Amino acid sequence: MSCGSLLGDSVDIGLILLDSSGNIRLWNRWIEQRAELTAAQASGLTLARAFGDHIDPRVVLVVREALDFGWSARLSHALHPMPLPLFPPGGERNERMKQSIDVTPVDADGTRCCLLQIRDVTETVRREALLKQQARQLRNDLQSLSRAQVELQRSEMRFRELARQAPAGLFEADSQACCTFLNERCEQILGHSRDCIARMPWVDLLPIDDQARVRSSWRLAVESATRFAEEVRYARPDGKYLWMRVEAGPLRDENERISGFIGTMVDVTEFHERASRNEFRANHDGLTSLLNRDRFERHLRAALSGAREVKDRVALLFIDLDHFKQINDTHGHQAGDIVLKAIAARVRRVLRSEDMVARYGGDEFAVLLNGMGDEPALRAIVIKITHAVALPINLGHCHVRIGCSIGMAVYPDNGDDPASLLTHADKAMYAAKRRRCEMSGTSTTLA
Repeated sequence: MSCGSLLGDSVDIGLILLDSSGNIRLWNRWIEQRAELTAAQASGLTLARAFGDHIDPRVVLVVREALDFGWSARLSHALHPMPLPLFPPGGERNERMKQSIDVTPVDADGTRCCLLQIRDVTETVRREALLKQQARQLRNDLQSLSRAQVELQRSEMRFRELARQAPAGLFEADSQACCTFLNERCEQILGHSRDCIARMPWVDLLPIDDQARVRSSWRLAVESATRFAEEVRYARPDGKYLWMRVEAGPLRDENERISGFIGTMVDVTEFHERASRNEFRANHDGLTSLLNRDRFERHLRAALSGAREVKDRVALLFIDLDHFKQINDTHGHQAGDIVLKAIAARVRRVLRSEDMVARYGGDEFAVLLNGMGDEPALRAIVIKITHAVALPINLGHCHVRIGCSIGMAVYPDNGDDPASLLTHADKAMYAAKRRRCEMSGTSTTLA
């Protein structure tokens, strides 16, 4: 089994790799389980032949655009919920699972291929429907609450009961943001009872860095008689941090003046954490947690743009591990993963905190050094990296050693754009590797 196939089978998404002719080269286990077609059966087929007439024509269209023009595309489940005939593994085949598909052109062996990444969003769709249902329920509760406020003298008990059962934290505050009412859910979110913060502006409970901004937003809502809405990070008395969504609408007295606000406090920590995780996964390599290739090249473009402004120098290092394939062949791909993670950590440790490190692909790493155009300093860094990489790596049952070849490019000496610098560093790395082969047993040289 190839390294690509093993990695493809280890991820929890569907992967289909099409060659330049649109024929299937990779069909991972995730797809096998949901399409009931093995990788061997799918290999060499087009998508249309693999899935028959049940495929959405838009899939074929975006694949063709990726292969012909290098365009990326996303078939969002909101607009294209079931583009491929995929079904939950082991379940009944009466309804396709909901899908989100990313179509990305990739370079494989010098030719343009197309990678389809398919995600099962059935559970996400279900949760979104549930959240919408809860939002509708919340709006209904708030509408009921507003009516109860108008009839407060004769319906106080009904109002309290509705507030107690509301799924969100409900509060009432005067124009100075001093709380006059909190329901039980709101007390749970804040970690304070109403008696503890009575007549105290709830804004004072927020981190000091956020207080001025939120207080200004509240004051603007009072002055303009508009709705207040903010998301803030909140530290509970027990030390737990959470993200809180606060929304409130104005209340008017008998003279139509703003007397206060009534609103909701909702714990949205889970949504923020999910967004952070998704952002990290989108910008980092899943194995080593280093920057991925796309994110690294964005940093490189930004660094060059900044260097042009201040006439600074930027260095780019390209690192390739020597004889890494032998470790995979001798000890297995799991051992290869251990080596890659160890090398990533070592390279990261010998660099400055502001330096950028990425897993560029396979056993290749890239390093971006800002303000490091001095050759002696660069040579010292290369030596540090070389020595760190060469230390023994514990595989559990044995130790292995591995060397590396390093190529270097400096802006503006070796190029003034990302492509030329990457090309120069890549060639320099291969030149260093050839010299290592010719001088068997010598240490890595600076190319």
